[in-house]
Amino acid sequence: MKNYTYFVSAIASLLVLSTDGVRAQVPSPPRTIEDIHVVRSLRIARSEPGEFCSTRRTTFGDVLYEDRYTFAAVTTAPSTGFVTEAQGTQAGSVHACFGSTSDPTVINFYAEGDLNGVSFTGSGRCMSLRSDFPESGLRVSNCFLNLSGLREPYLGGLLTSNSIGSRNLLGAESDPPGYVQPSIATVRLWKRREVR
Repeated sequence: MKNYTYFVSAIASLLVLSTDGVRAQVPSPPRTIEDIHVVRSLRIARSEPGEFCSTRRTTFGDVLYEDRYTFAAVTTAPSTGFVTEAQGTQAGSVHACFGSTSDPTVINFYAEGDLNGVSFTGSGRCMSLRSDFPESGLRVSNCFLNLSGLREPYLGGLLTSNSIGSRNLLGAESDPPGYVQPSIATVRLWKRREVR
């Protein structure tokens, strides 16, 4: 019986040592090198361009209008990516300027804002894709902003939007009703890779 007890005790000790060794060898998960956000922009104001939209700041002239937006978190179904909630918790805000170009389907886009506590400056363009589609009174477009002025650990980023405009310029309710206006945006923020 003593030999049996000693044998069981020895096996138990080996198992503990073995699992400790395995635990010590499991690598820690790699640090992500990008953060990705999916948000809905909601236009809350549009005005004539002021000092904020000066050429000194935006780098372009012929400013058409100055907008303010909020960002709201978007919820998707994990198994399908289907949007289940397009206006969740507020996740940030944006102050933007839009200016004409020689191409009537393209406008310059400048913005300053924050997303989940990360401030950014963005410069890019928007392109008008179709008017009166998918219904009369709607306009489909897309925009991008190259993001800079980010705090550590971020070194840059990109915002891209899938946008629809309606006869209702401000707020969440589109005219005609039923569309998520004006934009669903994907924001990718890139970090410096750790040197090992």
